[in-house]
Amino acid sequence: MRTIETKRYILKLVEKKNANKIFKILSNPQVIENLNMDIHTQIEDTLELLNDYYKGLEKGEKYPYEILDKVTGDFIGIFLIKLDLFDEDCYEFTIYLDEQYWGKGIYTEILPYMTQVAFEDIGTGNFRGFVMDKNIASKRVLEKCGFELEKIFNVDGIDGEIYSYLKVNNK
Repeated sequence: MRTIETKRYILKLVEKKNANKIFKILSNPQVIENLNMDIHTQIEDTLELLNDYYKGLEKGEKYPYEILDKVTGDFIGIFLIKLDLFDEDCYEFTIYLDEQYWGKGIYTEILPYMTQVAFEDIGTGNFRGFVMDKNIASKRVLEKCGFELEKIFNVDGIDGEIYSYLKVNNK
């Protein structure tokens, strides 16, 4: 995994030393309501997740990047690229940010760079993002970055519809 630099951020391999910062994000119900994952109730949940990220990295299935502010070095969140288990020629991504950084254009700035990583470094033909129906801001970011709405579906146990957006690598 190479380090990525945008205008304002650095993205690099997530480090276990930031487990407490990740736990803070994933123990926030406001964050979790936009993700398809359980809330973290103890630091062990986060350490288990990080171990899963590293195992996936070894297999070429997961690429976990931490997002850092270029000027302050502050830890902002995670951008995870992972193999889509239902589509062999597709990787999907998840992004989660500390709530204090929401609405600052971070996602919009980072996504084009990470799309390039998916297509050029990983070599996927397709890149997919899933968004909860109520997360209007994330849907706008995907559309602004050239992702097209692919389908809308429901999943048992999840309140609300999930929007699937896809970007195809046109090489």
